Amino acid sequence: MKEMELQENGSIEKENENKDLIIHMEAMLESVELPLVSRCCIYKVPQKIRKVNEEAYTPNIVSIGPFHYGNKRLESMEELKLRYLKSFLERTQKELGDCIGCIKKSEENIRSCYSETIKQRSDEFVRIVLTDACFIIEYFLRSLEWPQEDPLLSKPWLRCDVKLDLILLENQLPWFVLEELFNLTEPSCFNGEVSSFFDVAFHYFRVHFLQSILPGVDSSKFTINYFNKHYQQYIMKPDQVGMQLHNLTDLLRVFYLPPDRLPKREKEIVKHLYSASQLVEAGVKLHVGQDKSAPELQFAKGVLTIPIFEVCHWTEILIRNVVAFEQCHFPFQTYITDYIMLLDFLIDTSQDVDTLVDKGIMINTLGDSSAVANMVNNLCLNVVQENINGGYIFSCRKLNRFYEDPSHKYKAIFIHDYFSTPWKITSFIAAIVLLVLTLIQAICSVISLFNQK
Repeated sequence: MKEMELQENGSIEKENENKDLIIHMEAMLESVELPLVSRCCIYKVPQKIRKVNEEAYTPNIVSIGPFHYGNKRLESMEELKLRYLKSFLERTQKELGDCIGCIKKSEENIRSCYSETIKQRSDEFVRIVLTDACFIIEYFLRSLEWPQEDPLLSKPWLRCDVKLDLILLENQLPWFVLEELFNLTEPSCFNGEVSSFFDVAFHYFRVHFLQSILPGVDSSKFTINYFNKHYQQYIMKPDQVGMQLHNLTDLLRVFYLPPDRLPKREKEIVKHLYSASQLVEAGVKLHVGQDKSAPELQFAKGVLTIPIFEVCHWTEILIRNVVAFEQCHFPFQTYITDYIMLLDFLIDTSQDVDTLVDKGIMINTLGDSSAVANMVNNLCLNVVQENINGGYIFSCRKLNRFYEDPSHKYKAIFIHDYFSTPWKITSFIAAIVLLVLTLIQAICSVISLFNQK
């Protein structure tokens, strides 16, 4: 009995010792909300990816949503956003209270779309979301109408900065918020040309991003009807009733994807592929893939077909944010990451960039081939892959076998050693000429010797 009493007293003492810690941790657990994983679609970029180039993920002029709200560097746009909100309400003839109610009723769902707990209180959060959502819709509509003396549209540098800020992964609102607010207000629009927020967003992206993403595609054919027909599986839910887009970064990703269907994936990764200049030296012919999306790269009968790829000042921002979105939201469907990984293998040095430019596959508006090579080599730094586009695995195997075929390999070595630079070509020709002259001299000497006899 005494032993039992001692044990009970001991356990009570331990509980008393840990009482403060228990109370503190219970309070911590009560304040933690379990995230709704299925709704989460707006993420802070993982630090190991973000640190490679933080500027590519950070808004430069305008904050959208809660993650970057309050940044003093971005405060100058807050007044303009309010002016756009006022203009939007005048356009739609809706009461401010109706719009606030629309956001308020969805507040819990909106908060659950963010990967981190939102610190703003209810009223402040609703104000941020409403102001930013109305700014985006009004700005997209004005981009269609192009009114004179607009404070934003009249400044090309400002338009460019806003354009890039709107596709940043950390600078997003959930798609359904923009859609529901648009449907609530039914704003008048350019010649009645648009009937949904998707129509408005598509027209904006087509004008501002299409040529950067798909420079080889005829933009006149890339209409909203074409998009609805060939990209429907990416934008509509299986029931064909609701949209399955998550945010504007997601729409940007869809513009990169191949039309109609996605290739099957293989649970392995590409570990090695020879560079573009090496493959060309081995006899691989490089052809431009006309009217093809970026990931539609193929190799058949000694010909590697690559769609046109444009490198401009904002290419890195677009790709980095799409890749980050895939890492966070589509970790097993990283189709754009796959494509960039393959480019990373094909481009090792400035010589590879020059090779692709000479073949018409790459448009280099940066001018510096070394800068392009360096950019491409860093795009997927610290990115994790567990599977890959099955077509790439097949093509890479064939390309490596082609290069490693003895006849092709020795041809590549010969070209690299004697024809890779103008000086080597000149030296080789000089050596051949010298050899021929020496041979002629030897033949003449033999002939003259026979004649003397």
